[in-house]
Amino acid sequence: MSSINQSLYRLCGISVVALVAAFASLAATPGADAHGTLNLYGKTATANRNGTLTLTIPHGCGSNDTTTTKIVLTLGSRWRSVKPARVTGWQSRVKRSAKGRRQITWRSIGSGLPNDQSGDFPLAVRWPRKAGIYNTPTAQYCGSQLMYWKDPFNAAADGDLPYPAVYPVPRVRVRSASRHSPTSVTRSSPLGPCPLARTLPFSQ
Repeated sequence: MSSINQSLYRLCGISVVALVAAFASLAATPGADAHGTLNLYGKTATANRNGTLTLTIPHGCGSNDTTTTKIVLTLGSRWRSVKPARVTGWQSRVKRSAKGRRQITWRSIGSGLPNDQSGDFPLAVRWPRKAGIYNTPTAQYCGSQLMYWKDPFNAAADGDLPYPAVYPVPRVRVRSASRHSPTSVTRSSPLGPCPLARTLPFSQ
């Protein structure tokens, strides 16, 4: 074997090792393989109208056998109203701050949400009057452990902001009442491609 071929084989070996190490690192990162997700299930979120927004929690708080026991989702002051639907085994509460933000809390009154199961938490909402993309920071508790889905969505690494974000904030796009195309809901997956082709206003 020539010295050139030997060098190529060594480089390929190093590349394979590096690739395996990178995937192992991603697998060990909490939230790298799953994420807090918002769902509209095919409906359109139309400004100043009623609708249903569903928060999906797909796993526990990390790689250990952790059970989700509490979830806290925050809606900004531009949201008109919100009412959690009944979820078996959970108790919900809505608290409004002096600045108009709404904090929705679900507490387990049973065995909680096991680490290997996902759960839906629907909300009856009145969408904001103004079209745009709205962040919904979400805290997931497994006893004393916390996963806080609040990292800003970035198109690329910039300064202190990593890409992909470790705990990307769940977001929903609200469309103008004059438009009737399906609404895009941005998942908070750190591994997915950017779902937006243009810049839109962000609100909370």
